[in-house]
Amino acid sequence: MSGWIAFAVLGALVLLLLWRPGRLDRSVLMLVGAALFVAAAGYVWQGSPGEAGAPAAGREAPMRQDGLFAAERQLFLSKFGETGAVLATADAFNRMNEDEAAAGLLRNAIRKRPKDVDLRIGYAHALFVVAQGNVTPAVALAFDRAEALAPQSPAPRYFRGLVQVEAGDLAGAERTWQSLYDSLPADSQWRTPLARRLMAFEVVRAADARQAVHP
Repeated sequence: MSGWIAFAVLGALVLLLLWRPGRLDRSVLMLVGAALFVAAAGYVWQGSPGEAGAPAAGREAPMRQDGLFAAERQLFLSKFGETGAVLATADAFNRMNEDEAAAGLLRNAIRKRPKDVDLRIGYAHALFVVAQGNVTPAVALAFDRAEALAPQSPAPRYFRGLVQVEAGDLAGAERTWQSLYDSLPADSQWRTPLARRLMAFEVVRAADARQAVHP
């Protein structure tokens, strides 16, 4: 039963870390609990909850490290309240290789708050992870819907570019971010971080040029 004990402890810790007096209402905790149930169902279907938690080659995937999205969303998307809790829980599911659970959690949250742009951006990225790093039509559509909901917000276009970076499409990401940068007013707080990221493309090009001359 040690597998079940480990899962129960992990679930309790996730809920404890997300709970803040006066911050999360009962509906959010129920939503997170439902997502944990989805993960548990997957564990029953694919794992061996009745066996001891001894290492077994090829049966359990190792925990993943946070990727670019998890780091960047802390800078540009909601970190607190219901939205922040859902995004943080989705990140936790991704670390546990429960990508479908992360996408399902965000999908359910959007049904409750369909006008929440940050949730829609998180959902677009969750679909990208489920698609194993491919920008599928579903991923593009999710970003389109986020942008249509808040056409003046730089966030949907910024994270579309970030997904292109994660997919290895650096040229596409640079075009997306350059277009976004050019559209921003001079006093936008997004200009400085975007300028730094665009400068990184210049550094990569310079390094490639040096490598071509001196292989």
